[in-house]
Amino acid sequence: MNANLREQVFKIQATDAFLYVHWRLNFKEEPNMIAQQSISREFMIRLEQQETASWRDYYRDVPAQVAEWLGVSLLDAGFASAGAVAGIDVLAFNRAIGLGMEQPATESQVDGIIAFFRDAGARRFFVQLSPHAQPRNLPEILQAKGFQYYNNWVKLFRRIEPLPAAETRLPISRIGAEQADIFAEIIVNAFAWPEALKPLIALPVGRPGWKHYLACEAEKPVACAALFIQDEYAALAFAATLPEYRGRGAQSGLIARRFRDAAAAGCRWMIAETAEETPGRPVASYRNMLRHGFEIAYRRANYILVSGEG
Repeated sequence: MNANLREQVFKIQATDAFLYVHWRLNFKEEPNMIAQQSISREFMIRLEQQETASWRDYYRDVPAQVAEWLGVSLLDAGFASAGAVAGIDVLAFNRAIGLGMEQPATESQVDGIIAFFRDAGARRFFVQLSPHAQPRNLPEILQAKGFQYYNNWVKLFRRIEPLPAAETRLPISRIGAEQADIFAEIIVNAFAWPEALKPLIALPVGRPGWKHYLACEAEKPVACAALFIQDEYAALAFAATLPEYRGRGAQSGLIARRFRDAAAAGCRWMIAETAEETPGRPVASYRNMLRHGFEIAYRRANYILVSGEG
């Protein structure tokens, strides 16, 4: 065993599947080897497929004017999926997922992803690697192409049952397409994103497979959230609270409402994703998920490439 790397593998029996907990401790603290927990490859592939399905649907039927204005394009290859909104420098909308999961990635596939984003005109973008991505030297392949490790996002999961309690006095209602603009306005304001993103954020509101919600304070919409459902999996999608109304339980209430609706739709698993909490950088959404019974499935490393590099 490498003196700088100690590795332990544990196997835990879950109700339906084996859950693999894989801890890596790297005392050199190299960014692509940060301590992480992972689940079985099969379940991880299913979680990645669910996210791919949500983004594929999200980018479906984008009006031509919006697509041209924002530079929206989608790569749906067998080896990975990628979405670009080249006109807006927001990494959440410019990223590739699933690489190396269903088949070992190749240099030519990485080149194809780079070409997709460059042709789209994206200034910078992520390739997000799951811990089970193959081949094992995929981080080194990306770095040889000019990518740099950027940070981690955390994938979380939880059984639908038991349902979490609603911890807010704010009324919550499900909305349709007629209130899509209100939903989008809260998202861009809460995240300080460009106003130009609003038409894209509003796009799936009212679409089959999606559910969107508002929480109100004295009849004023102050928080929002989305839910995507595919088969027995549901995902907590975009959610935000206006800064001046945070700390009033809006997101706890929105989480509870989405769990109830997912249960009514026959879902068995809830999935979520947040930024990773690190020393000196608390992440409220991450703590909120853990408080509602979510477990860490795995940490997904983000590798970034900036236009002109590589």
